Amino acid sequence: MFVTSEASRGGLLVAVITGGRPLLSQRPTARMFEQLRAAGVADIVWVANERHAAELEPDGTEVVTYSDEWAYEFAASHWTHPGMQVEPGGFFGAFPGREAACREAERRGCWGVLQLDDNILHLSFARSNAGSQRVLREAGGATFFVDMMVALAQSSNARMVGCQLDSVPIPDFMIARRGFPYSLFIEKVGEGREEWFGPFEDDIMHALQYSDRPDGATTALITLLRYQKESTSRTGMRSTYNDSRAQMLQRLYPDRTRVIIKTHSNGLGGHRVFHQMPAGAIRNPLVLTDPALYGAMEETMLEWVRKWRAAEIVNNREKARKRLARLEKRLEA
Repeated sequence: MFVTSEASRGGLLVAVITGGRPLLSQRPTARMFEQLRAAGVADIVWVANERHAAELEPDGTEVVTYSDEWAYEFAASHWTHPGMQVEPGGFFGAFPGREAACREAERRGCWGVLQLDDNILHLSFARSNAGSQRVLREAGGATFFVDMMVALAQSSNARMVGCQLDSVPIPDFMIARRGFPYSLFIEKVGEGREEWFGPFEDDIMHALQYSDRPDGATTALITLLRYQKESTSRTGMRSTYNDSRAQMLQRLYPDRTRVIIKTHSNGLGGHRVFHQMPAGAIRNPLVLTDPALYGAMEETMLEWVRKWRAAEIVNNREKARKRLARLEKRLEA
């Protein structure tokens, strides 16, 4: 049973931003397509620069391309990195693809675009473990994600609505809060939409563009909806990442970002320079515009929290029994 209407869900374009990952095995986000269609989201496309599109292993999903010439022109007028030059046929980053996805949604008459990175491995609820994934499967998986995200987007002043990366270890038991959407989010398109800038931290900058506008727009997260991305390869944007990403962001927004050294970035890897946004970086509060729709979403989320907690109790007891059995065997030996 859905909280949102079929027309609301069907008014989304799902755009998977891709480039530099030609094989389907490198684009695990495709596993979500069946569940997304079950939510009534019929328009699902890969979005790629034309120079990468011919390399994509086909899966029957439409590929929307943008020209390399347009990408250069857009990147050149929306470039934020002082230490890198944008060159024709060179590196542009993902942000022209994000802009192209928004424009394609607007061309099709959609109210919003669900933007996805192409390397999302799995979704989970509250925690990233087998129990939470079983509960999420019962809830509908990506179908449930879409329903809840559409509900928040259409019941609040949030221009972007996203989910929580699994690299954040402690679940935040709030239905929704202000925050930074990253690789899985809905953005409202049409009147009032901000254009994208890059090449790095484009999602963070985009949220900051909305976060203190005089019209009160903001960006939000549903933190109990979590996702994990593939994190070991050097494909896609990762091959160009370095410490200048954090420096660029801090110079652009010195009042809302700072540069730190993390011993383990997102729980992985070694020491590196990283950015950090303090509390309050998203300045405009989250405001409800449709309390009835938000209330229905809230009740549904709470229902699944109760089911998740019951499943966690069962799982923890089973773990305790197994550990006790192993201890008894060692004592007997």
